[in-house]
Amino acid sequence: MAKHRVADFMSRKVVSLRPDASVREAEALLAKHGIGGAPVVDEHGRVRGVVSQRDLVRLEATPATAGQSGEFYTDMEEFRDLAKTPVERHGTPVEKVMTTNVIQVGPDAEVAEAARTMRAHRVHRLLVIDGQVLVGILTAQDLLRALEEQPATP
Repeated sequence: MAKHRVADFMSRKVVSLRPDASVREAEALLAKHGIGGAPVVDEHGRVRGVVSQRDLVRLEATPATAGQSGEFYTDMEEFRDLAKTPVERHGTPVEKVMTTNVIQVGPDAEVAEAARTMRAHRVHRLLVIDGQVLVGILTAQDLLRALEEQPATP
């Protein structure tokens, strides 16, 4: 029996941003498409990071909250640079707030491997990267679709 590959189930149309897109543009894009995050790619389609709702919420945190939670910025100087007025904050490029540690998978990987990666990293989507170029996205929904197509084992 042939193994299911990521390329067979991934979405090829991926909503993405450029590194110089503003926080305001990112917020609008995520809201428009009803998504929790988007890859940040350069002009050649190479992934530079991911900007998520969580990254954008960090800009709304107060310095006191950021320092207490330990979850947001630990470098208070960096936080102060980002904790600007709403007008200034919205002009901040997403490359300043994106996550650069991108969880990814290759298009030829088996779906089971992708599922293990999602579980290990506690994420609901993986960027599908061929070489350094973004070619798709695989979501937990896509994995469920792959499981539905697998024949039942006796």
